[in-house]
Amino acid sequence: MNEVYLTELGQSQLTEATLGFDLDDIFDDALDESAFQFEGKCQGCDLFLPLDDLGLCEQCTGKLERDFIRERQWDYSATAFGAPPEKLEEIRKAVIDQYGERLELIVPVKGSEKTDSPAKRRRRKARRRNR
Repeated sequence: MNEVYLTELGQSQLTEATLGFDLDDIFDDALDESAFQFEGKCQGCDLFLPLDDLGLCEQCTGKLERDFIRERQWDYSATAFGAPPEKLEEIRKAVIDQYGERLELIVPVKGSEKTDSPAKRRRRKARRRNR
């Protein structure tokens, strides 16, 4: 099948998702209750609540989504899915304006071996050998 035709409802949903968005709608109403099917201990806040497939409650799922957007991890963001590339930074700016720049759930990746200089890696390896 070379072409995919969307129904009128599908077209309007795709248009709303990519062109016109309200952050309150994205983070509060976009989470379908059916996604939270079982109860357990949330991996983010340690409370016993209905969880999604990642083991996160509704609030922590929203925090994770916003963190992905802040970190520009577009491949993992449901909000960025289907959004045109020129809208991604606009979405990020809107998240930062409304929720701040600080990460809420995930730990920033800093000082990983991939970003360290070769001299820093050599010193780290030498310290490991001397232990």
